[in-house]
Amino acid sequence: MKKRSMVFSFLLLLVCNFYSFGSGGAEGAAGKQAKQASTSPWKDARILPVYVLSKDVNRNYIEGMYIPQGIAAYYPNQFTMNGKERRIQFESRYSYRILERHLIKEDVWLYSVETSSTLTAPANAKTFTLYFNRSALIANYGEAIQPATYALERGARMSGFTSGTVRLEGLIYNEKDEQFKAVVLVSP
Repeated sequence: MKKRSMVFSFLLLLVCNFYSFGSGGAEGAAGKQAKQASTSPWKDARILPVYVLSKDVNRNYIEGMYIPQGIAAYYPNQFTMNGKERRIQFESRYSYRILERHLIKEDVWLYSVETSSTLTAPANAKTFTLYFNRSALIANYGEAIQPATYALERGARMSGFTSGTVRLEGLIYNEKDEQFKAVVLVSP
């Protein structure tokens, strides 16, 4: 089982690298960098990694609540920022099917999801590469913040825009460091 999980993780890593981690800026201790991205339609099916942080083992709950939002994060979503208030309106015009799921670490689930949509990403997006620890997602008062949502909010905040569209280009979890790497695209 562990060997199968390692092979699956390696293949998913290759897919993520192919689709998302070949370009982008990096957020360092000294600040942030941004790089322009181009328009891309999703008419053909693609396989996405969707990470869920949950101790709840109720598969129906996870797949009904967290998976659709995790998938939507890869498509353009409208956002507004007003002071500390952040709102993201998640897109729902896509189809999907769950291919596999694996428990990576105590409460980190990795789903492999096939999805497609006729949506088109806005042109002239800024690309931000973010790193955040799993511990940043743990809430003291109940449910954890989901990795995709957290990445979208941080990317939108880093852009300096008060409104626009935001989407994930890629998300991956490093089990050893308990750290996520996200590539987020933001357009005004």
